[in-house]
Amino acid sequence: MSKPKFTFGILVSLLSLCLDVSIQAQPKETKPETATVSGLVALKGEPARGVTVMLLGQYSNTANSPRARSDENGRFRITGVAAGRYSITALAPGYVSMGDGNMGRMGQMLNVAEGEKIENINIDIKRGGVIAGSVTDSRGRPVVEEVVNLDLLDKNGKPQGNRYYTPNREMYLTDDRGAYRIFGLPEGHYLVSVGQEQRPGSVGITSNRVFYPRAYHPGVSDESKAKVIEVNEGSEATDVDVTLPEAQRTCEISGRVVDADTGQPVAEIEVIVGSLSPDGRPTGGSAGNGARSTANGEFRLTGAFPGKYALLVRPEVRYSPTGRPEVSTGEGFISEPIILNIEDDVQGVEIKVRRGASISGQVAIEGTNDPKILSKLSQVSFYVYVTTGSPNRQTVPGGGANRVSSDGKFQIRGLPAGKAFISLMRPQDIEGLVLARIEHNGATMREGIDLEAGQQLSGVRVVLAHGALKLRGELKLVGGAAPDGVRFYVDARRLDSLMQGSSIAEVDARGQFVLENVLPGEYEVIVSPVYTPNSERLDPQTMLLISTFRERVVVSGANQQPIVLVIDLSRKEGNR
Repeated sequence: MSKPKFTFGILVSLLSLCLDVSIQAQPKETKPETATVSGLVALKGEPARGVTVMLLGQYSNTANSPRARSDENGRFRITGVAAGRYSITALAPGYVSMGDGNMGRMGQMLNVAEGEKIENINIDIKRGGVIAGSVTDSRGRPVVEEVVNLDLLDKNGKPQGNRYYTPNREMYLTDDRGAYRIFGLPEGHYLVSVGQEQRPGSVGITSNRVFYPRAYHPGVSDESKAKVIEVNEGSEATDVDVTLPEAQRTCEISGRVVDADTGQPVAEIEVIVGSLSPDGRPTGGSAGNGARSTANGEFRLTGAFPGKYALLVRPEVRYSPTGRPEVSTGEGFISEPIILNIEDDVQGVEIKVRRGASISGQVAIEGTNDPKILSKLSQVSFYVYVTTGSPNRQTVPGGGANRVSSDGKFQIRGLPAGKAFISLMRPQDIEGLVLARIEHNGATMREGIDLEAGQQLSGVRVVLAHGALKLRGELKLVGGAAPDGVRFYVDARRLDSLMQGSSIAEVDARGQFVLENVLPGEYEVIVSPVYTPNSERLDPQTMLLISTFRERVVVSGANQQPIVLVIDLSRKEGNR
């Protein structure tokens, strides 16, 4: 007697809405498409026929991702796969598969080498749950096109702080009747809410003149009193309704931007609303696109939620369509934050600005003479953050770099006084560039660059290194196993140079990892766990064992042998 087989009709177009913006970048170059990936799709232990299996690359989208459909025995085989990092997932609307998780993450991680034949990748799918209901206002009228939020609770019943999203984002909008139906949810416990959240330290800006304060099912504003919705495989929770309180008006903030020294109006300055820490200090976070001052220095910010905020100017940085920072015609003005407790419209705010400090110098690339790499120097940008001194150490917004010139010169303006740290913002099509060190007057600035108010610091040398090597490896946990849902990252930190940062890679479904952009040298390799909302935590002894694991490895060339990291979980304290 033949085993039953399950057939699925797949609407792949629905899934294109869920992808993170980071995958919109184009691949840097064409790689040989020589690898194959094969395996089995199963539902309740039986072969699932007609399921599309897709490999979603790091810099690709659903339209050009390699895929195959499972046959009558549930088996699939994807050919012509280029080397790279992928998520492998089953595209079956209404179903969930292993690896699907928070914030729309799809599938299991898979590191594919050139020419590799990966077999026996098993994908177990199961029917997801459903949460459905309606949203009405305080008068019982339907609320249309309002976003429904789901908080997936952890094992302790606590929200994770991130919304949960399935691939089809349109499901989270109420229709013309105020109704919604969200399907394909993994098992777990959820809180359902609608409206804008106002928490201490958060910043709220909307394009609307009114907003609904956050309310949880069935219609309470206190999260602790919200009703928890349990989702099981194939379950459907209906009548999960939310009643919203009265809509509130947003606030308008207006005023002028003037030069602190001359009192004259300053045009084309972007004013933003920033967040505050619980003790009332600016945190560097902001919301909205801000408002630019006119020729008379006037600005008008609309759509602010009532609350306590910092009002300040943002360094003159604009972004290209590809997300690359581009400095415009601004003069690098900064301001001291103005603390406002906003309950209604605020007028007559005067923001005094002065020119901030700047850092200028030269960028150099070490480790390559390749004209193709050197010619792309002008595509490199930097992000700078500044920490103020004691007693209230804090991080404040910095500036972005001007487009680095073809001869490597750069300037970063609009910086406050403090200790400045430079981070590399590398375009996706320049693989292998890492920030090696920052120098000033021949000395390496390991602990940042000290800036005085208004200082125009020159002679800074930013040294980049080109690491074209890859370090492959495998993580083996013996003498025990990690709880389901726990993922691991491998971090290689270079020891034999002043290299800033490290190389980090996620361990895939087979226990394998690939560290990219690696330079020759000696490294210390460590392992770190990452939890999902439904995963159990590692017990303290296991956590201590993993956190203290260290492996030394020397990377010497392109023919580097893979490394194997073995962590013996049976060696926990008291079990030796």
